[in-house]
Amino acid sequence: MLSRRTWVSALAATSLNTGLGLLTPAAAQAVKPAARGPLFRKLDIYIPAGVGGGWDQTGRGLGAAMQAAALANDITYENKGGKGGTLGLADFVPRFAKRPDALFVSGFVMIGALALNQTAEAIQQLTPIARLTSDTMVLCAAPGKGPQTMAELVSVLRRDATSISFTGGSAGGVDHMLAAMVLRVLGLDAGAMKYLPTASGKEAVAMLASGQAQVAISGYSEFKAGIQDQSLVPLAVSSRKGLFGIASLREQGVDTELANWRAVFAPAGISAVQKDALRKLVVAATETPLWRQTLVDNNWLGAVLYGKDFDNFVQVQQGVATVVASLLKLKR
Repeated sequence: MLSRRTWVSALAATSLNTGLGLLTPAAAQAVKPAARGPLFRKLDIYIPAGVGGGWDQTGRGLGAAMQAAALANDITYENKGGKGGTLGLADFVPRFAKRPDALFVSGFVMIGALALNQTAEAIQQLTPIARLTSDTMVLCAAPGKGPQTMAELVSVLRRDATSISFTGGSAGGVDHMLAAMVLRVLGLDAGAMKYLPTASGKEAVAMLASGQAQVAISGYSEFKAGIQDQSLVPLAVSSRKGLFGIASLREQGVDTELANWRAVFAPAGISAVQKDALRKLVVAATETPLWRQTLVDNNWLGAVLYGKDFDNFVQVQQGVATVVASLLKLKR
């Protein structure tokens, strides 16, 4: 029988990666080539996060691909960050209800935030359109401040877990979950962990620089520039095997892994025909050269999923987030 620790790690790793980049034969046949000329004259892309973060990069990258391929003419972007996307969700739902020309960028971070707040059913206020990407997480420190290797971090945590402050995205999000999973697989009390949530990777880096936090967690795409210019020291990546020249947690004796995913949703109340039109628009955009280059530039894995497959995936992720938040004793 699996121990609870092993089960949490296996459940999160398996369910978060289920179907990445894969479509059922029926879903694959549903992909239609984009019609010539703009499919949408106007489109609003709502990003429930600050400018420059992963959701912002995803939303604006998708919109740029649509315009470059003449799939949409006028695209408006709106940012409203805070609390893992839940503040933006509360703003988007009443304002854009039944609008067939709006997309809401989101992902596992918001699913986790809703689970933490015990409002997981709030995701039902949106219409799932498509999953777009998967992103590897990375743990980083500031040069000369705090643990400079994963081995050092493990040693410090085992001596006194409360001496390390982690920072990353919102409470309950994938960064928070990964930090808690690290402590749990080390046999430590994840409920006693110090975690400082931020609204963006940029804020997390500032926390490291000021000494308020010793370890920051985010998607590799958000920390890539800092790692390359050596203003950040990478400790480990959350993939099964090492990536980008960084050893994985598993390879360094911390037996866990986790992936992030990002997606777009539409307002609730739109018709099946309107949902299908948005799905075709989004899928067509992911088939463009500009979107493929966006994946390369940000070190994202293309993980397109839609239709019933994506609807089911979202339901599974709700369950995963609720279970993990409970077992790991995550706190707001």
